[in-house]
Amino acid sequence: MIPKTVLSLVCLAGLLPACSSSEPAETSRPNIVVTYSVLGSVVADLVGDEADVTTLIPDGQDPHDFQPSARDIESINNADIVVSNGLDFEEGLEDALASAIDSGVSVYMIGENITVREPEEDHAEEEGHAHGTGDPHLWLSPFSFAQALPSLTAAINKATGLSIDETAAIEQLTLLDNEIKEVISSVSSCVMVSGHDEMGYFADRYGCTVIGAIIPSFSTTSEATAKQIADLKVLAASNNVKAVFTGLGTPAEVSEQLASELGIAAVSLSTHYLNGAANYREFMLNLANQIAEALR
Repeated sequence: MIPKTVLSLVCLAGLLPACSSSEPAETSRPNIVVTYSVLGSVVADLVGDEADVTTLIPDGQDPHDFQPSARDIESINNADIVVSNGLDFEEGLEDALASAIDSGVSVYMIGENITVREPEEDHAEEEGHAHGTGDPHLWLSPFSFAQALPSLTAAINKATGLSIDETAAIEQLTLLDNEIKEVISSVSSCVMVSGHDEMGYFADRYGCTVIGAIIPSFSTTSEATAKQIADLKVLAASNNVKAVFTGLGTPAEVSEQLASELGIAAVSLSTHYLNGAANYREFMLNLANQIAEALR
């Protein structure tokens, strides 16, 4: 057996490969925690290899009703910066984020740094978490995302000590915005019924009209009354709607019954998570092409 003193000297000299530590070396890269996958993709594209990006809400889970685990809360508290939507979107994370802010964790909210789509009168009368601060579905317009990038980049740089530049990311979002415009321009009439009130930014940007939603709320945690569904059916018929768009958090039996009574298709959209898309660009183009195909 080699004495410990001799072994230490040999290790210091680098003569024995076995002397290397079996524990992984600590990374020097900053840790950015992001609440959901679509936002995470944009942040990952922005920082590249300069930081580790961790997404809290699993892809496919409704962000509106996600509840954090103890590990999720630990991730938030240990982050260099947390990037969230805000606007009451991550309802189950609100307490954890508020606590992190009180503890000195840097938390950046996209919704505080864009032009927010304000709620209609019916939303203002909703009870509970009605997202009264405005429509949180801002990622469905690359133009809206681009508005936030300068301040987001500045916040990341301040919290991490990095020197990220947002110019290339803004250019990519501008190109994507033009690509989506081209896709939707191929549709003669973009009139929509959505699962819940989630398509407002998309519709406003790309010349579509949302005549109503199965759940007339910014949040899937709300419910529609029988009268609201009946009124929606009349609106859809009178506006010659070609498809009922549904998705995460919308009762499938309700959307399918409505579509069946109207004699049109119920089309499921992935609006809240990447759903296998490699990045935000692919996610948005998948969405635009699916909408255009259904409305042609």
